[in-house]
Amino acid sequence: MNRTIYSLFIVVMFGVIQIAGIPIQLYIALKNPGASVQEILSLYMPYQFVIYVVGLIVILILGNIHKDKNIFERGAKTPPLQTIAWIFGGLILAYVAQIITAQINFRLLGNPMESENTKHIMEMISNMPYMILFVAVIGPIIEEYVFRRAIFAEIYERLPMNKVAAFLIAGLISGIVFAFAHFDFTHILIYVGMSYVFSFVYVMTNRLLVPIVVHMLMNGCVVLLQLTFKDQIEQLEELQTNGLIIIKAIFNTII
Repeated sequence: MNRTIYSLFIVVMFGVIQIAGIPIQLYIALKNPGASVQEILSLYMPYQFVIYVVGLIVILILGNIHKDKNIFERGAKTPPLQTIAWIFGGLILAYVAQIITAQINFRLLGNPMESENTKHIMEMISNMPYMILFVAVIGPIIEEYVFRRAIFAEIYERLPMNKVAAFLIAGLISGIVFAFAHFDFTHILIYVGMSYVFSFVYVMTNRLLVPIVVHMLMNGCVVLLQLTFKDQIEQLEELQTNGLIIIKAIFNTII
């Protein structure tokens, strides 16, 4: 089977993961007519966790059984030490990009600093700590297979132009789709910035593992810092961009 078909199946599977829980949510709502939206979501989350685990397994199979490798899978891989360096360098790039794009998004475009998606995720983790595994491990693996392996790589390889232009276009498209998948339309610029960073380390290393680990570390650090410095963050809501949270939290600790 053609690799593009497998990539399409990966994207479709990602869509299935997003909507598979709707019948379960409706069932929970009907069985608990007096429950609030938050209570319904709390009851639903264990089912969502299972859906994502099953979806992850299917996506991993789809992403690895094809014999028609893409340009990155065929390319020479960076040696272990360089790979580790790219992981930590990518993490730094991710936070720098997030800080810059957040400032542009807030000061020039007038969009809110606070991301509803991040707020919702933190509320979910506060109520169900096991969801940290979902946010810091399962989610990044699925998203990198979808947005880097299935979308970015396919577009990048097929565009009939120089690789810089192909990178910019493929990164932009995957970033916009990334934002839409999170239903976070006021922070599209930030998602595009993240898309370029994750795509860049993928191109430079020819290893999908690198953007996966960078994505994991970024999400994990954000969750850890928001939980650790919860009181300080609540007092500084105007600085609720992930990168700015890190800077302020460290500053407060030093003081």
